[in-house]
Amino acid sequence: MPTLNVYLHGRKVGTLSSDEGRLSFRYDQKYSNLPNPVPLSFSLPVRNEVFSEEAIVPFFSNLLPDEGVRVRIAEILGLSPENIFGLLQAIGEDCAGAVALFAPDKTPAEYGHPLYRILTEEEADDVLTHLAERPLNIGAEGFHISGAGAQDKLVACVDKGRILLPLNGTPSTHIIKPGIERFPESVYNECYCMKLAKACGLRVAECDILKINGVEYYVVERYDREKVDGFWRRLHQEDFCQLLGVDPKFKYESEGGPGLVRCFDLIRRMELSAADTIAFLDQIIFCFLIGNGDAHAKNFSVIYRGGRPELAPAYDLLSTTVYPNLVEKLAMKIDTEYHFRWITHGKFVRMGLRAGITEKVIELELSKLVKRIKSATSKLMARLSKHHPADVYGKIQKGIEDRLKQLSM
Repeated sequence: MPTLNVYLHGRKVGTLSSDEGRLSFRYDQKYSNLPNPVPLSFSLPVRNEVFSEEAIVPFFSNLLPDEGVRVRIAEILGLSPENIFGLLQAIGEDCAGAVALFAPDKTPAEYGHPLYRILTEEEADDVLTHLAERPLNIGAEGFHISGAGAQDKLVACVDKGRILLPLNGTPSTHIIKPGIERFPESVYNECYCMKLAKACGLRVAECDILKINGVEYYVVERYDREKVDGFWRRLHQEDFCQLLGVDPKFKYESEGGPGLVRCFDLIRRMELSAADTIAFLDQIIFCFLIGNGDAHAKNFSVIYRGGRPELAPAYDLLSTTVYPNLVEKLAMKIDTEYHFRWITHGKFVRMGLRAGITEKVIELELSKLVKRIKSATSKLMARLSKHHPADVYGKIQKGIEDRLKQLSM
């Protein structure tokens, strides 16, 4: 029976098995017998019994790319897109958080001996311009990295403007995204929205624009990595779909995925701090203000530091409403409404009350974000335009102004 060893923080915690395509997972007994062993997932507590396919698919499937990217990778590998085991066998050596999967005859690179291959500018250009044909740079020798999400990207390392490929399970540190053909100026759109979030006081992953062979790419630091004694270490993380045991195919609330009330309830059950609850609320308000219609449960995560969970910094912030070919709908409804144009101040208040948040807190956070975003937009647009001019900044600002008017009605 084919198996993959599952590692957490470089330590083997269990085995993922495929019995004629039927998956199961079991913690190693030696690991289970440790005092206070850390579970692989909030939805998979440490126990001696085998976990069934139904219990583990949400966690392991969420380690893989979504939708079209997964289909293209599967085609290249000669696999079915639903073959979670086969895909993780091919690209699971460096996943989100501190999880890595290796064949029984392999082990992760030691933290003290990381392996990298530095790309020349010409090599980096070749990799980045062929992500549509080779998603995640699949096929590169020793490079087996998975990245969740539906967009083409390279998950690697960036140092002084150079791209490095981490090999044999060495932790990656950055995500590099090319422009999306269907969505003009998406590189500048995401960079602007992320920097605007930071200017508004939100915790966000650090980002910038990287130029390779004359082409500009959006690059963001992985928030689930940290440098300790000169070496990169993984921080474990889970997105809300993994935490709630939801298959990524159903990440949108309109398709049966988690809604905001369920997300706030999860934050309470995990005993995250009151500050994290407010931070999550602020992310939701901010996503509405910038017109981000792709803020589904998979785009919010929890990170673990010292064994304690906390809300991860904001990431994947993009104004979708600037693109007329996309429906102006939210991924998770505010109160009872999905459509941006009908979201009002009152709907935020009612959503908050249903989620167990007082009207006073909702009022305070709305007022705070409105004030900060009004102050930050023009200054940021002027600053970014000096080095990376783009029409999309003005379009995002116009949308923000429209939605600010909605909240004042």
